[in-house]
Amino acid sequence: MAKSQYFDIVSPEFHANPFPTLDRMRAEGPVVRMQLPIVGQTWLAVTHDSCAMLMKDHAAFARDPANAGSLTQARILRVLPRTIGLLALNMLGHDDPEHRRLRSLVDQAFQRQTIDALKPMIKDIADRLLDRLKGKTEAELMHEFCRDLPLSVICAMLGLPEEDHDRFKNWLGGLKDTANIGAVIRAIPGVIRVVRYLRRVSRPQGGALSEGLIARLRDAETDGPPLSEDELVSMIFLLFGAGQETTTHLIAGGLFALLSHEDQRRQLQSDPCLMPTCVEECLRYVSPVQMTKPRFATRDVVWQGRQFRRGDMFAGFLAAANGDPAKFEHAYSFDITRHPNPHLSFGTGPHFCLGFQLARAEAAIAFGSLFERFPQIRLAAGETKIAWRKRLGIRALVQLPVRLVA
Repeated sequence: MAKSQYFDIVSPEFHANPFPTLDRMRAEGPVVRMQLPIVGQTWLAVTHDSCAMLMKDHAAFARDPANAGSLTQARILRVLPRTIGLLALNMLGHDDPEHRRLRSLVDQAFQRQTIDALKPMIKDIADRLLDRLKGKTEAELMHEFCRDLPLSVICAMLGLPEEDHDRFKNWLGGLKDTANIGAVIRAIPGVIRVVRYLRRVSRPQGGALSEGLIARLRDAETDGPPLSEDELVSMIFLLFGAGQETTTHLIAGGLFALLSHEDQRRQLQSDPCLMPTCVEECLRYVSPVQMTKPRFATRDVVWQGRQFRRGDMFAGFLAAANGDPAKFEHAYSFDITRHPNPHLSFGTGPHFCLGFQLARAEAAIAFGSLFERFPQIRLAAGETKIAWRKRLGIRALVQLPVRLVA
């Protein structure tokens, strides 16, 4: 068995300039054995081809470790508080047929309202947030815009009362450093409060608006059983986290990329028709979601030229896949005209991101609204002065200070 390699994929320094590390990882081969914080021994797929194959081959690589002979997750869930343990009931932790049942219920709820129908609401929220910056010469966009926009959008989509939106920021605000077990433990009380609130609000007459996703999920019907209350709460938490956290860092990281590449920003401002390819390039270049959820080998297998044992843990390192020179010409250049752009930021295979169209729409509206309102916007500090968080699997800025006027 190969020894674990050490590559720093957590520190602020890595997130500020990940590309040299990604080069060294791929030089080791298509899969690299790593000792990850909290997660443990993991094989990382670090090329575009190996990442895509890992995510598509659900027969050889299961999401549920029980399907690979491991009882570790079940044992952990038994000792966790019930309000935390039930979050593992969401569809990301399941394989077919259970994944298909849960996914079909969410698809049914999502299909009731198209993304095009949501765009006026998203634009209205963006404009209201930017109204608060009127008259200011400087702003800190991470907290004043990038986080609040997807937070407000997903809360509105779920059908949560607007007066409750700020509660979520406070409850989940401590969960910023997932590589630090102490930080994770400190965030648990906030997560428990969210779960208790969602359990109450998801019940009939619990406060959720009738046209929101919570009510639709509760009432969705398929050939299989409907969502149990625990499954519903877990699904809402998943949608909230996925709809808010990842899009926050797509918007913030995308704005940072545009503001630190003056030529690309000017090109976008002079030709707004480039917005779709701009958003795709931000997804690839920033890679806000750096890594997939773990997979587990369902059998002894020779894969990517190596022998693996049943139960071995894998993850796709999307950041490395999205910068693979074998797939992308000038992979480390930020080019908003790049086409085609087969990045893997939304995954691929059965667990392809459900909210991919929503994330694209929010990023496009965020960029367009901000540059329209503040066409002379600039970074308030040099690129090297902008700090990144210490995080595993998410590329997140600490702050995004800007000058709104020249």
